[in-house]
Amino acid sequence: MGESYICMSVKPMPKLSPPLAAQTSDKVCAVVITYFPDADFPERLAKIAAQVSRVIVVDNGTTGESGLHLETALGVGGTVTCIRNGENLGIAAALNRGIRRGISEDRDCSWAVTFDQDSLPAAGMVEKMLRIWRSYPDQDKLMLAGPRTVFVDDTSRPDPTPDRSWREVTHVITSGSLIPRRAFELAGYYNEDLFIDYVDIEYCLRLRTLGYRVIEVLDTEILHHMGRLEERLFCGEKVHPTHHPPQRRYYQFRNLILLHRQYRKAQPSSCRKNNFILFKILILILLYERQRLRSIAQIVRGILHGLLGRAGRQGEKSYVPLPMKPF
Repeated sequence: MGESYICMSVKPMPKLSPPLAAQTSDKVCAVVITYFPDADFPERLAKIAAQVSRVIVVDNGTTGESGLHLETALGVGGTVTCIRNGENLGIAAALNRGIRRGISEDRDCSWAVTFDQDSLPAAGMVEKMLRIWRSYPDQDKLMLAGPRTVFVDDTSRPDPTPDRSWREVTHVITSGSLIPRRAFELAGYYNEDLFIDYVDIEYCLRLRTLGYRVIEVLDTEILHHMGRLEERLFCGEKVHPTHHPPQRRYYQFRNLILLHRQYRKAQPSSCRKNNFILFKILILILLYERQRLRSIAQIVRGILHGLLGRAGRQGEKSYVPLPMKPF
């Protein structure tokens, strides 16, 4: 379910000076999106709840045995509440409902941190990101921070960076994203037309186009599932086919084309890098994935809808970019 793409570095930054005085409350609301969670979800949710003031679970229509896992998770603590959508509204709509609920019900809540159901934050992750945020030299320009992402079943690990605590990046994934209330006031919410995939990338590109910054915090991490990732060797290099369901390939290729059309002038470097990643995904599908024919059919459909500017759950609506100026 999660959107998980490689964070692309812009430039490394040195260790920062001592923290600046706090300007906002440290109350953090976690928004966790669920869609048929597994039996280990209650344990992961408990570890998220231990790091924040409140947890809002937004469920996109879970039923059956997974519904029992969800009910168990909702009992991990008194700070956990749930919004039940009744059907799959997509990750963007679910995030927006949870964030709006958290912000409207508690005016002292200055931060939202977002999670997919299959992600596990490192101990103290939220606190470490807040500490880095407080010591950032230009806080008026910082709008989003995320941890390093470690993918399950990927034996590669980020290089240690003892001389740096953060770096500026073009985007971070949904899971672990720390966002202040003012970001939503200035740039709006997630674009629900995308439904799923590249929702996080679009938001980061929008912030950067508006002149704000996105950083990756290097001394904490989040463990994240990306499809059914496996590790292979190709020409001596590690590659990682993800075996996403064919339907996800529709969203990935459609939404990348939509974002390319929207941001190719404002963020040309980011668009080129994302295009390369999608080309790499296509090659891995052709080489390694078992449902390659069905995936290719969905890719063709996604490309066609992207070129036509179609969006929504099944391409039933026209894509509408959100305003590119502060509200």
